[in-house]
Amino acid sequence: MHAKFRVLLCELHEESNTFNPLLADLDSFRAIRCAEGQEAYRICKELPCAMHGMIDAVEAGGGEVVPLISLDGHSGGCITDRVLKLFLSKVEEGIKTVGVGDGIFVSLHGATCSESHSDVCGLILGKLRELVGEKPVIAASFDLHANITETILRSADIVCGYQSYPHVDFYQTGYRAATLGIRKMQGKPTYCASTIIPMMVPPVGYTSQLPPFSKVIAYGESLVSSHALLDFTTFQVQPWLDISPLGSAVVAIAETPEAAKLYAEKLAVQLYENRDGYWPELMTIDEVIDRAEANTTGKPIILVDSADSPNGGAVGDSVAPALRVIARGSKIHMGMFVKDPEAAKKAFEAGVGNTAEFSIGAKYTPGMPGPLVSSARVRSLHDGAFVQEGPAGKGFSNNIGKTAVLSIGNIDIMVCEMPSASGDPQILRHFGIEPKLYDMIVVKANTSFRVPYSAVADEFCYADTPGAGSASLKSFVWNHIPHPFYPFDLSEDYQIEKPVIRRA
Repeated sequence: MHAKFRVLLCELHEESNTFNPLLADLDSFRAIRCAEGQEAYRICKELPCAMHGMIDAVEAGGGEVVPLISLDGHSGGCITDRVLKLFLSKVEEGIKTVGVGDGIFVSLHGATCSESHSDVCGLILGKLRELVGEKPVIAASFDLHANITETILRSADIVCGYQSYPHVDFYQTGYRAATLGIRKMQGKPTYCASTIIPMMVPPVGYTSQLPPFSKVIAYGESLVSSHALLDFTTFQVQPWLDISPLGSAVVAIAETPEAAKLYAEKLAVQLYENRDGYWPELMTIDEVIDRAEANTTGKPIILVDSADSPNGGAVGDSVAPALRVIARGSKIHMGMFVKDPEAAKKAFEAGVGNTAEFSIGAKYTPGMPGPLVSSARVRSLHDGAFVQEGPAGKGFSNNIGKTAVLSIGNIDIMVCEMPSASGDPQILRHFGIEPKLYDMIVVKANTSFRVPYSAVADEFCYADTPGAGSASLKSFVWNHIPHPFYPFDLSEDYQIEKPVIRRA
């Protein structure tokens, strides 16, 4: 390796949900991050993101960073082939222009599909390996919910994922991946062992803050702190992907192949043996409303509508909780958001303080109950820009497009064009729906809401709601997932496949 090494950086981040019928085109990325070259460098250096972590690790190691492109989009349906083509063309163009360098470090989500490709991240890494050859090191960072495939593992030298859920270690994961990539470039022994587990579980059912998943993470951390491992990741695959290949995975990185394989297996066994503990107990919407009506604490009840979570790739167009409040004649003061560009546009046409007839929600997700048809007063209008309060994604900028708050009696509904950061209170608070002032708040997220809402909420109630991100995985029609597969038809005596080193 040169005295001053050079690393190319690129990023494509989008969590797909194949049950979401809406494709994610370039607008989805322009709303968050769509930048090339030095502009990508400048933007990422201001954010606690994985690419920032990579930049800092390379520069701290005395290397030169060559940023190529950063695309970060809303979670949602599959990305268009146009987005994938743009990314690949810019990366290939960059490599031809500036040369291969000593390595290429890539920030990916890992659960990304396009119109034509089910394993976008594997496709990207395979293409990069083809472009740079066998010698340069490829290090990749991923979301904890990545679909880690054989193609990924055979193309990348280093694979690292988030170790927290809710995710708060974006920057740290990029830094870990880059640091290990540099170590590999320096010729230091660095072995990456992995095993893929035919398993999916709903993200709303677990967190790295509580058992049983926290115990798996704690064990991995103990292995790193004791120097038995250099790094580890337990990937719990995002479940709303009707594709093959598919699976959860464990990756362990060590100074010897024996240690990497040994501890990858131990971590995988722990992850799999706890599989029945990763499922939530769900309540009906009416049971949650009952809790809110009986609540005397002065703090809101949180109805967790994970099935319609844009963070998990669902659409965000459900009005099911509001429909039940209205049908019951309940007087609870309720706040929520809904993806509905048409309603937002109509609110702008009506103007603040005026009343109009609206048809709200249920415009995209097949089988979604609704819409909610009612007269509503336009309480406020907004441009849709807000900054997350965190801790997950603290400081990240979002733009959800034209946004309006509509009041229907005791119900306030924020309608917008493209919801994001749906577990962060600012998606409501910034637009005037202050959670502390309501009897019930509908939060469309899986786990990211837990920490910020704990400061204001009386109780979290996980509801059995409709949507493309439902925790009731057996309610979906699966046509493409591999078999046998948990929780569908995997044998009770299934044994974890022995970890292997797929790339020496």
